[in-house]
Amino acid sequence: MRFALSMLLLCSAAVAAPAPVAAPAAPAVIGCASLANLRILLRQTANDPAKAAAHLSDDKADHLGCAILGRETVVALADHAALNGHAYDCVTVRGTSVCQWTIAGSVAPAEPTRPGRRTQSETGKAASGKTTMDKTTMDKGTQDKAPR
Repeated sequence: MRFALSMLLLCSAAVAAPAPVAAPAAPAVIGCASLANLRILLRQTANDPAKAAAHLSDDKADHLGCAILGRETVVALADHAALNGHAYDCVTVRGTSVCQWTIAGSVAPAEPTRPGRRTQSETGKAASGKTTMDKTTMDKGTQDKAPR
């Protein structure tokens, strides 16, 4: 009886310790300089980013100007578009001035900013360089340009 009980405890301890499970790999981030080319690539691979990444890893395949982006190279969100129920982001990538179109939400910039919004430091710089003219200055300027 003691033998059976000790074996039962040993077996239950071995079963209770779960094996470490690897975290699922994040899908590859595919970027294209053209939104049309990204849509063509996704259509060819049935909207599966894993299949699209496999397609891009084939040297003989037509890449349509697309590549796999490193998540650490994404700097900012430059633009956003939605077409036929699918959303796309154009992200700024370190080392190039052309934004790369990706599937929306597939990658987040290190410091998220909203497109079209200026940061407080940018508005402060713009305001300090501007000069304003009051009404008398404007009237005086138009008087000087009157024909004589």
